[in-house]
Amino acid sequence: MAKKRLNSLEKAELISLVKDMMELSDDNELFVRSVLMDSEDIEVEKYKRKISRALSFNKRRTKLWDFKETNRILRYLAKATNDAMILADVYIHTVIEGKKIIEEFGDIEERDYLSMEGFYEDAIKWVIVAEKQGHDISHLKEELYQVRLDARHIGWGYGDELSEIWREYFGDNDIE
Repeated sequence: MAKKRLNSLEKAELISLVKDMMELSDDNELFVRSVLMDSEDIEVEKYKRKISRALSFNKRRTKLWDFKETNRILRYLAKATNDAMILADVYIHTVIEGKKIIEEFGDIEERDYLSMEGFYEDAIKWVIVAEKQGHDISHLKEELYQVRLDARHIGWGYGDELSEIWREYFGDNDIE
């Protein structure tokens, strides 16, 4: 029913609907702007700030992070652009923000480690796509390698899993 109604709208009505949706929330506005912009104009820092907020905690060590929200933000960004360099950059930012949680809290829930392993693997996948698109990925690869090194002695086999993921995609133990 909604699809039929949407298809029947005139151009002016569609524009009005999009404007109304953009006014409903900052997320809607950021998403619509991102979809309509060229990749180089996407507000990457806004996405990174949203990720940082979604993976935050306070000074009293209260768990505030929300991996479901983080996934939603990443999903919206992936719908807004097909520029793998942007996606790789934001995924790596996500991995680094997740690393801060472990550094602050030490041992966390296994499901949280699993979420962060998924972000790490997705970041690597986007780095590989970025390379295929002709981008220089050396600095992205270095950041991922450093996360892997920093995770070596973290609980629940997290460091071992990141090393396995690294080897699966890059086939070696080194940064080269």
